[in-house]
Amino acid sequence: MIYGDARPSLDMPTADDSEEPLSPDEAFSALGNETRLAVLRALGKTDGPCSFSSLYDAVDVADSGQFNYHLDKLVGHFVRKTDDGYELRQPGRRIVEAVLSGAVTETPTLERTPVDQQCEYCGSPVEVRWQEGSVELFCTECPGRFRYRRSGEADEGYLGRLTLPPAGLRDRDPDEIVRTAWTWTQLEIMAFASGICPRCSATVGYDLSVCETHDASDDLCDHCDRHHAMTVSVHCTNCIYRSSGAALLGVLSDIEVLGFLTDHDLNPVVPADIHRVNQAHEDYEEEILSTGPLRARFTIDVDGDRLAVTVDEELQVVETTRE
Repeated sequence: MIYGDARPSLDMPTADDSEEPLSPDEAFSALGNETRLAVLRALGKTDGPCSFSSLYDAVDVADSGQFNYHLDKLVGHFVRKTDDGYELRQPGRRIVEAVLSGAVTETPTLERTPVDQQCEYCGSPVEVRWQEGSVELFCTECPGRFRYRRSGEADEGYLGRLTLPPAGLRDRDPDEIVRTAWTWTQLEIMAFASGICPRCSATVGYDLSVCETHDASDDLCDHCDRHHAMTVSVHCTNCIYRSSGAALLGVLSDIEVLGFLTDHDLNPVVPADIHRVNQAHEDYEEEILSTGPLRARFTIDVDGDRLAVTVDEELQVVETTRE
């Protein structure tokens, strides 16, 4: 199913769309005024084109000349002017969405709090906190997934983070926040595992690394501070998006991996039991088959059934076997 309304696209070419695209500096300059942001937010609340007078009344500006000056700075790239009035173009919508998400305006507080989740490695209770756009998870007993250091100090029991804009914390208790962050992050992972940047939709690249002296027999390796020897770093070829984690993340969109999970009644995006899905995603076996060229095998276990996934140096799945 393709989502969206039944109306023609709001970005169908019109007479005012013939201008050259703005450079990043020009775009930021056009937004560098409170009145212009207020205009975008006002248009974001309308269901259709808005007349000049209605838009002027909706924005707190005393001088109509000043209002008209700032509005003209937005017309063309962020706002479309039609015979019926003014309406947001897609770039303008993206600005309003970013502001309302709180990603650029809010810093909510959620200190470490117990939630109804269990560690995927030892089954102990988990605590969460929100910090810098992410829900961070911590095991209360074991060392976690890797040693995470912020400002030189290690956070014991670190299990990773789930991306969540500030708006995701509104009107939700800690358990609801975790479930929301899980779904938001899994959709992001599905995007970059499919070669798509979840921020700008450009292509992404993968950099694989292997700890050659890996020994996680005591939970975490003393050499790389991680549970898994093979990790992946994802970078967008266009914007500044970057992410990293266990290498299995890069193949979670593979049809065999998805089929294996759903065959066991595990929905990886909106799971009934996050703990079971997280166990499959994180507590898997890995075997480095060769380093030149790189070949690795990840074995996922769910209820005693096993799926072995073999990948190459570009993190492409070359073989899957069910046991």
